[in-house]
Amino acid sequence: MKRVFTFIALFLLTLSANAQTTSVSYTESTENFSNPERGFYHHTETNSANYSPLTQSSLVNYRNNEKITLILRVFYLSDFLNTPISQSYLDNMRNDFNKIRNAGIKCVVRFAYSRQTTLGQRDASKAQMLSHIQQLTPLLQTNSDVIATMQAGFIGTWGEWYYTDHFGMNPTATDYANRKEIVDALLNVLPTNRTVQIRTPKLKQKLFNTSTAITQSQAMSTANIARVGHHNDCFLSDDTDVGTYTNTATEYPYLAQETKFLPMGGETCDFDPNRSNCDVGLTEMAQFHWSYMNIDYYPEVIQEFGENNCLNEIRKRLGYRFNLTSGLFPANATSGQPLSINIRLKNTGFASIYNDRKAYIVLRNVITNQEYSVVLASNPQLWYGSGEIVINENITLPSNMSQGNYDLFLNLPDEAVGLSNRPEFSIRFANNDVWESTTGYNKLNARVNVSQALSIADNNRINPVIYPIPANEEMMVEMENISDFKVTLFNTLGQNFGIVTNVVDNNKISINTQSLSDGVYMIRLENGNINATKRIIVKH
Repeated sequence: MKRVFTFIALFLLTLSANAQTTSVSYTESTENFSNPERGFYHHTETNSANYSPLTQSSLVNYRNNEKITLILRVFYLSDFLNTPISQSYLDNMRNDFNKIRNAGIKCVVRFAYSRQTTLGQRDASKAQMLSHIQQLTPLLQTNSDVIATMQAGFIGTWGEWYYTDHFGMNPTATDYANRKEIVDALLNVLPTNRTVQIRTPKLKQKLFNTSTAITQSQAMSTANIARVGHHNDCFLSDDTDVGTYTNTATEYPYLAQETKFLPMGGETCDFDPNRSNCDVGLTEMAQFHWSYMNIDYYPEVIQEFGENNCLNEIRKRLGYRFNLTSGLFPANATSGQPLSINIRLKNTGFASIYNDRKAYIVLRNVITNQEYSVVLASNPQLWYGSGEIVINENITLPSNMSQGNYDLFLNLPDEAVGLSNRPEFSIRFANNDVWESTTGYNKLNARVNVSQALSIADNNRINPVIYPIPANEEMMVEMENISDFKVTLFNTLGQNFGIVTNVVDNNKISINTQSLSDGVYMIRLENGNINATKRIIVKH
């Protein structure tokens, strides 16, 4: 006797994601390359007495030849202690921002009134500062896309909040309240996805009246406390970093937690043989999650890094440095249905991403080059730590995808609309043979065959016939005009038994199951726009 299994094509099911998969391993790169919002930076500044504009060719050279994508831009307002900022100064600033954007880099911005410690010239009054901030509002908002972060500035010599005429050298509660007004004004001006950095841990603690570092859940909010980061402009320069710390026992762990989520950067300011070395430098850059550092200052410290062979490591590890380790992807999928994605990666940098950024899976048709982009739920800002990071998601493919083969890519573009399609502002992974420089995509080296889901019209074409059948060791697939379809048999382990050619008549095809082991199998039917599968069970 024969056992016959009848398959009603009306109930064809989508192939399960684990039926056929592509496993990919990736090779880590040792190359130093450009990546946005991280790395060494060049210090640039200009003064109202004689505006020194940025040079487009220099900025392009930073990125292309030095692999530097950040500058610090300090705007000195010495001529405006008691007057509004001039229109010519604002126009020059606007031109500088345009050059920064055109060069494919970003800037850390600071405003200050003096480079001198002379009494009466260090800074403007609070009222004048607030007026200046209002004047600067349109410029800062329009150009926030190329502002990586903003240092609080304004107060004190160099904008470093110490030598001040109006905010207390030994601040009182009133002085701290006045300082917080400046920070709050900057936070109100900037979009909520941008941060302001404070010069020392103690200053932030005083402004927000807490010594408790922010948590991860706080960090993902837009609360002001979650938008205030840190910078250290005397890093490695003595045992307190020239007053940066007042109590390292409490401030070190505080800063280590805060900088998991907030930007940290700065410069060295003197040479200390006990601290200005590779051992301490690498340890504390990792501990405090440094994203950027001045390559120009302090020269002796930079020279020490070079002579002791850690300068290149610092170049590569400042900020984030993502590298793919492995991936597992289905070989087949259906439009409008889930696609299982498993990606494993590491972050070997000192820090993670401090500005909002999403990760996307991009599918590109190998024939037409048509692309579809699907956002991942995984937040790249949380890709930090020494362990392997696992992204295991089911993403839903667009329902309007054309049938065909698609190459897979991982894309982390800039959030700003004007920069999202510019590859210079997308994140490159530290792997060999994955970067696509023309698009800013990272190749996942996997390909998926996408079938179109059956429409109601397609289902109506299928006319199942049910009738009594005897038994054993033969499967019968029956539907209208089945001879028009290519029928393939495979199992859930991915073993393909080939195309079934035993056509009984125009609407029947038989499959001999005598040689098949008991288990779960798939039958795929393909015909033009129809590409569907049916899960069946063979049991002798």
